[in-house]
Amino acid sequence: MLQHDAPPMLQQEAPGTQINNSASRTPKNAPISFRKRRFSLSVYISLLLALTAIVPLLVTIGSIEIFLRPALISQISGDMERSTQTHIQLVDTYLSERLNDVKTLSETSAVRTKLQGGQISDAEVRNILLSAQHRDVANYISISLLNAQGKLVMGYPSAPATHGKNKYMIVPGAQQTLKQSGNIYISDVFYDLASNTPSVDLYARVTDTNFNIVGYVRASLGLRRIWGPVDSEPQTNGIGTYATIVDQNGVRIAYTNSDHSGFTHSPFLFKAIGSLSTDTQKQIEDENLYGNDTDAVVTKADDQLAAFQKNDAAANITQFTPAGQQESFEVARYTSSVVPWTYVLFKPFNAVTGLADQQLISIFIIVSLVLVVALGVGLFVGRNLAVPILRSVSLLRKSNVSLKTLADEESVVAAEQTWMVEASQVALKSVQYYTNATSVAAKRINTLSNDLVRDIHYLDKEKLQQSLYEMMEAAAYIERSVKHQETMNDRLATSLRVTTQATEQLTRGATSTNEAASQMEYIVEQLTSVVGER
Repeated sequence: MLQHDAPPMLQQEAPGTQINNSASRTPKNAPISFRKRRFSLSVYISLLLALTAIVPLLVTIGSIEIFLRPALISQISGDMERSTQTHIQLVDTYLSERLNDVKTLSETSAVRTKLQGGQISDAEVRNILLSAQHRDVANYISISLLNAQGKLVMGYPSAPATHGKNKYMIVPGAQQTLKQSGNIYISDVFYDLASNTPSVDLYARVTDTNFNIVGYVRASLGLRRIWGPVDSEPQTNGIGTYATIVDQNGVRIAYTNSDHSGFTHSPFLFKAIGSLSTDTQKQIEDENLYGNDTDAVVTKADDQLAAFQKNDAAANITQFTPAGQQESFEVARYTSSVVPWTYVLFKPFNAVTGLADQQLISIFIIVSLVLVVALGVGLFVGRNLAVPILRSVSLLRKSNVSLKTLADEESVVAAEQTWMVEASQVALKSVQYYTNATSVAAKRINTLSNDLVRDIHYLDKEKLQQSLYEMMEAAAYIERSVKHQETMNDRLATSLRVTTQATEQLTRGATSTNEAASQMEYIVEQLTSVVGER
């Protein structure tokens, strides 16, 4: 019997109805993208350059603050002390020269003869006084000869001024001291308001061959030469700096004057730094010291300065807030070796530390400039480095898109090829089915033909022969068709085998392309994270 089974049918849809979403899927091996936006590469380079430039400067600043700044402050303090010492040494040198003038004059034989009442002309003695006065004509007010009782014998260029209510030509303290010592006696300071002249009297005794006092040499010396360095302290040691000279009585006998005309003076000039003893007050009034008759000497207390002056064991430099000031000062002192005077120099403490602070400020400015330059250079260099990378990233992105597109297309082609293979396989099975049916039919016809031939005597001869002939022709045709189908079957099988191999290759290529695209996407993500762009 002939077979009646249905031939195999293709159940799968054509690939055109399926949508490939591989481009929209994230590859399994792709990394998780960075959720936080990082700085760009140029910013990192800028920061690196800035740190490279700033760290050494910060170390330098720390070293200056810890080591150099205290050393600078100590050096400036030492400079103050040396400046004070230099000024008082100049005073000592100047006074020593004047003391030597008076001492030399007191030992001149002509002066001794004149005071003894000997035979010598006034002109000769006056010439000697003139010669002595011209050694410091700007500051010698007068040079005089006094007898043993302190009366005026001769004066040049004019008679000397008297002192106090008792009109002293020689102050009592000088007479008492010179009776016991041959040293030059230096009086306390006088002040003539009319001529605006501070002065001291230098006294030297004149003795005969038996060392009996026959008289005295008195030289009235103006102190403008001594006031000069005191007034010039702001120019010498900086704005805000000032100085004073304090004598043994604690009275300021010189004080920096901001009025360069000299018509006005500091209110602290000729004022005591502490309380005056009763004897000192009496002496001031008796001898009219410090211009007391026109401007009474009072106390403008400066307890710290008074304690600093009296404490000989203390260091020559300290720090406190002087009277009349609102800020702390560095204070240096030095005492004269010729007269009992103390030179005191005041410098604002912020000025003492100012040099170190200025250096720090300069370094901070340099750091700021270096930082700006480093950031600018870093941005420039970083941008130059980032641009090629960004360009590469852009190209990689394009390549990635192209690979993704190719992978999608290859996936579609592979799907179509798979469908074609499946369809061809179904067709092959159909051909095989019909081939088998044809073969069965042919065999059946052949059998019938044999039966008819065998029973030919029972049938109409002519018709039977015609039928048999046609059946035999059909059978022969079927056999030829079967042979043809078998040939086509072989070819179809070969085609299917080649198509299957191509499909497998396309599938493998699509898989490889997809993996390559995933890897390139990973590289792009890494480059993007380095560059800092999205």
